[in-house]
Amino acid sequence: MTVRYGLGLNHLTEDPGDYLAVVTECTTSNAKKIMERMMGKGSTVTKAEGLSVIEEFEYAVVEEVKEGNIVSTDLFRISPSISGVFKDENDSFDPSRHSIKLNISPGPRLQEIISKIELKKVAISTAEPVIEKFVDLKGKSVNESFTPGQMASIQGSFLKFDEEDTNQGVFFIAADESETRASDFIKNKPSELMFFVPDELTSGKFQLEVRTILHHSKVLKKARLSNDLSAK
Repeated sequence: MTVRYGLGLNHLTEDPGDYLAVVTECTTSNAKKIMERMMGKGSTVTKAEGLSVIEEFEYAVVEEVKEGNIVSTDLFRISPSISGVFKDENDSFDPSRHSIKLNISPGPRLQEIISKIELKKVAISTAEPVIEKFVDLKGKSVNESFTPGQMASIQGSFLKFDEEDTNQGVFFIAADESETRASDFIKNKPSELMFFVPDELTSGKFQLEVRTILHHSKVLKKARLSNDLSAK
């Protein structure tokens, strides 16, 4: 399988001729699918046993991170950092001005295969929604995290959707594939969506997806942000 990508106009630079790569048609793999791949190699571990081990592993990682530790494995490295400006050396952390961030980077086993990933360039129709960036308007982070109950912005192309159609809109997709649809919108334009993040998204990682039926079309189109977003 290859990583499929197309080129779309880059509205974030001053040069109107700039393009950016948009990864498309990605398949999402959850713990169950990964376990099925393990069993397909002839593993003697049952699916239930494997999923239980994965759950325990994830729990242990979460606890280590919650205690402020750096987690370093062959697959990934997680380290905490603090964003925001401090007034002077006597200033302290203030949630209204500062935020805790988790920096996640690939470990050595993933680093090794980056150069081996096959790419395939495909044509992207101009009538396709494209997400260029997600901005947490409270924390000012880009393509990293969101603040539940606070405003966020999605910028890109062909993003406008029918708010009355519950099949369209902005969806936050959790690791268990449950979906939460945003409903409180301030701006619904082709190049930008501005809205309040649902209050109930208080923890975990989410994939962001915009779904829309474009003008003169009856087909539901989808665009997904390449980065996972974390709840602050």
